[in-house]
Amino acid sequence: MQLKPIHLPKERFLRHGMIIMLICAVVLLGIGIFMFINGGASSGYMWPRYTNPVKASITWHTPVFAGLLFLLIPICGLFCSERTKQTAKEKRSYLFYEIKCFLQAEGFRIRGNHFFKRNGDIGYCVNIQNNRWNDSEQIRFTLNVGIFTGDFWLQHLDFKHTGVIPNFPKEYECAVRYRIGELLPESKDKWYSINAKTSIDELWEDLEQDLTKYIVPFFTKYNKISDVVQNQYLY
Repeated sequence: MQLKPIHLPKERFLRHGMIIMLICAVVLLGIGIFMFINGGASSGYMWPRYTNPVKASITWHTPVFAGLLFLLIPICGLFCSERTKQTAKEKRSYLFYEIKCFLQAEGFRIRGNHFFKRNGDIGYCVNIQNNRWNDSEQIRFTLNVGIFTGDFWLQHLDFKHTGVIPNFPKEYECAVRYRIGELLPESKDKWYSINAKTSIDELWEDLEQDLTKYIVPFFTKYNKISDVVQNQYLY
């Protein structure tokens, strides 16, 4: 499954742009104040394309005006961003997209909020679980991981006795199952929360760290059936 691009948030871009404009405003205002105090003007020659060079002077008004303009733009941008804040559902869509891109880069196949990667006789599963009490104002979700083996599925989950191992097993069909909180050093249940005030840049950094430091290394511990059997259990 190839992911389709979605409209990504502009928080980081806007923040960096505002910082650059504020720096430019400070520099220009400083130049204008310096010129005003010293009562000087900057002069030089302009070189029009079809006419002779023209001598021109710039007074302190020009950098001050430009500085005020650079100062006004980020203020207007901040005002507009407050009026167009993303909803919790829009933020969730972005974060889920980033998770899917991350796992796809790791070789996982995707079906909705389920992810699967085959590694010889075993498989790796990831699931994004939404909280049942989510609403339009507050959204919570967590990550579940599992190690799948065909033998375990045939012995315990093939209720119809088909003898056919699924090509895309889900996390709840795995022999070994963990939630992200159980992989963390503090081993406490962890849910990621999204509301109107949530910074998705910061939340994605937290998610990316958990994926990189805990989930990917968790899968590297399981490379063959013998790695799974000693740790498997039934819910």
